Amino acid sequence: MKTIDALPLIRIVGMTLYFFIAAQGAFYHFGFGKALFQISPESFIELRKAVDPIVRPRFKGVYFSALGVLFLWVVLLDKSAGFWSYGPVLFAFLLLVTDMVLIVKFSEPINELINSDLLNTQTGYVNARAEWLKFILIRGCISMTGFFLLLLQMIFQPR
Repeated sequence: MKTIDALPLIRIVGMTLYFFIAAQGAFYHFGFGKALFQISPESFIELRKAVDPIVRPRFKGVYFSALGVLFLWVVLLDKSAGFWSYGPVLFAFLLLVTDMVLIVKFSEPINELINSDLLNTQTGYVNARAEWLKFILIRGCISMTGFFLLLLQMIFQPR
């Protein structure tokens, strides 16, 4: 029976999943983040309350899938060929873990606050928007860097 090399499929799936994560970061960095500062804080809160229940469950699946696929990618790579054979994927995986830590420690609590009825002042709305955008932009930099590292690995991987 012929064995199938799973690594090419893992690379494609890993790149695709990471692309969706990095695209979210790029979306906020290249315009939407600035646009959210142009609308009223109340409108921002209303928008987040409408978007969050739709986007959050889907992105949880993408993040956990990407974490698993990148872990497999790191494990299956031939590390004997030197740093360029595994380093970029390992660092992209670690950046994904960092992004997930930021989600759990900062973004999720801010989302919970926004979705609650505890925000009822202009100052609360402004602060929640500022914190949410700060962390989405930080996380966007992290995810775009991880995706760039995966691209580098695909370009420079030893043959």
